Amino acid sequence: MIGRFFRNILLVTMLCIVTILTGCEKIMDTGMTDGVVTPPDTMPTLKVGLIHPHPNYISFGNGAKLAQAEINAAGGVLDMQIELVFRQEDTETVVESTNDLIENENVVAILGPLFSSHAVKVGPVATVPVLLGATRSEVTAESTDPNDLMFLIAGSNVLQAELLAKVVVEQLEAETAGMLWLDGDVYSIGFVEAFKSSFEARGGNVVVQHTYQGSDTTYDMQLSAVKEAAPDVLLLASFPPANPHIMKQALDMEITSIFIGSDGWDDPLMSTTLEDNEPVDGYYCTNLDPSAVNFISAYEMEYGSVDGIAAAGYDAMYILAQAIETLGSADDPVAIRDAIAAMTDYEGATTISRFDENRNPIKSVGVRQILNGMPQPNIIEAAPE
Repeated sequence: MIGRFFRNILLVTMLCIVTILTGCEKIMDTGMTDGVVTPPDTMPTLKVGLIHPHPNYISFGNGAKLAQAEINAAGGVLDMQIELVFRQEDTETVVESTNDLIENENVVAILGPLFSSHAVKVGPVATVPVLLGATRSEVTAESTDPNDLMFLIAGSNVLQAELLAKVVVEQLEAETAGMLWLDGDVYSIGFVEAFKSSFEARGGNVVVQHTYQGSDTTYDMQLSAVKEAAPDVLLLASFPPANPHIMKQALDMEITSIFIGSDGWDDPLMSTTLEDNEPVDGYYCTNLDPSAVNFISAYEMEYGSVDGIAAAGYDAMYILAQAIETLGSADDPVAIRDAIAAMTDYEGATTISRFDENRNPIKSVGVRQILNGMPQPNIIEAAPE
């Protein structure tokens, strides 16, 4: 059922994708303001919430919009056109936005938020399925509610950190590591915990670890400790624009550790924050890049460069649509949750073999290097179990 649904949509998409993406449907803009992505006519609609940040990481919403356009062009879901209702992802308002989408907009599900620190706030108030762009596996596992409705769509921190540790030990031949991360950030904490556990299990030793504040502009204390400890690799488990500045200051201090990072680096700011990109060239990071040629071509035609965050938005929309189509109804949030949880062998922008007991995807993740400003093919990729 799932395979036929997806193949039928792909057939329609190949016939009319140019028309769809250039005007057949009213598509919301970059997401700078809250709003609605409306279907093209007066057909019954299926409202879906969309929460993501702007101006960074907008590719999550773009991926969802691409999937929306394709699904609607193929006839929608249960003869209903999908209508995306957007809310800006913000720390102070994410709970209010979630409640507004559920109670006032009557959405059947929510795509996003993207940050794990926001996802943990959404979980306790969600009464509809939430398909997250976040990657910390504990976001879904921490709930004690048997009807918990949260799903990770992108590869979890645990999957990424374990693969990164494997590359660091087996290919970079590192024996020691340092770790710097954003203080209090749920995503960053989850990644460093998973990396440390896996690195030490492989015989490595974490010799220095420090946090920094989001307001910091210099990192003298943290990097002085790194220089003294001289780790083989330095994990920066958070986001740009801080990461490029840390890397530049580290090089200015003649720190020779190899920089490594997570999928949080998958942001244009990583290569545009500094006037000279030399400090960020040559790093290694995990990625959740898509593998489906049709998706990559369609996304690049409409939005330009594709990334793993775009794939997560696209897959979140398709997984929800397929679950509702399989169920035959969009009326029961718990039934939709169960239909998603029961999916196997999903093939979209990425491939998900199944969801585990905590609703985290079993899927491939990769580690790659950036050289001369361009991502290289994956050094290694972990396949689903």
